[in-house]
Amino acid sequence: MKRLIMFCLLAISGSAWAASPLTTDQVKALIAGNSAAGFADALGKNYTAYYSPDGRLIQLLEGKPRRVGTWKITEDAQFCTKFPSESERCTKVVPAENGEYQRVKDDGMVTNTWKKFTKGNAYKY
Repeated sequence: MKRLIMFCLLAISGSAWAASPLTTDQVKALIAGNSAAGFADALGKNYTAYYSPDGRLIQLLEGKPRRVGTWKITEDAQFCTKFPSESERCTKVVPAENGEYQRVKDDGMVTNTWKKFTKGNAYKY
């Protein structure tokens, strides 16, 4: 019985650490010039966004007007967004289950979950 419990604990803890953050090139390939549908975990709202290749970000958060900001990827693979009324927010991008991706802060908090990516400006922003 103790072996079974130990095995289960190892399996659970191993899966939590299985996914490594994406590299700078992987984040760029995922984001640049593409649209995303996601969930803002920190706010509890759905959103759609377009990440233009020139670093412009257009986002429509559920129940809010469309807003325009910027995005960038740092040399250490941090994905950063900035809107005029907010400070810059940088996170790692980590693959999640079912082909989703999560933005994860250094303390492990998930701020956003990207549910689906589409090539180009799918929402015509």
